[in-house]
Amino acid sequence: MFADTNWKAVSAELMGTFFLVFFGYVSFINLKNNNMLFEGALTLGLTLLVLVHTLGPVSGCHLNPIITLPIWLSGKMSLDDSIAYIIAQITGASLGFILFKALNPGTSDSIFEDDLALMMAAVIGTAFFVYSLLTSQDPMSIGATVFVVSMTAFYEVNPGVNLGEVIGDGNDLVIFGIIGSFIGCFIGWAIKENIIDQ
Repeated sequence: MFADTNWKAVSAELMGTFFLVFFGYVSFINLKNNNMLFEGALTLGLTLLVLVHTLGPVSGCHLNPIITLPIWLSGKMSLDDSIAYIIAQITGASLGFILFKALNPGTSDSIFEDDLALMMAAVIGTAFFVYSLLTSQDPMSIGATVFVVSMTAFYEVNPGVNLGEVIGDGNDLVIFGIIGSFIGCFIGWAIKENIIDQ
């Protein structure tokens, strides 16, 4: 079982579903609860647009068992691949919800100190930002990436701006954002090299 499974594609499904939940779905829920339904729906839609552009060629960008199941039923996918995709999708979605709830920077829900939450948010935001920009040069995808990262408040993706804030404003909290963005940069590059590139 799983002898011929394309693990890059499965990894893409796990990562894509994680990003869809972490940026898109959770943002939609939070913004909708703050009477910002349009902004939430736009963030969710643009997150999906980026993922389709970047992961579509790798896995088909299913990100949903309801997409994977009929593709298998149509005979266009093996049972092993279908099972692996669905497990990856559920795992990615679960990790997205768990990590967002654990981080949630600046709120009492966070299980981390604000500095660590900021750094982790910068890691995830920058990884998404870098891998998507390295993968797709489509202006719509680039614009969507910038919108998604900034709208979800995980905007710590530019260490140059953050360093300027430290120097110009004397704010030392963003040091953790700078550290996180450099870590996220290498993770984003590694995603592009090891999951996206065939």
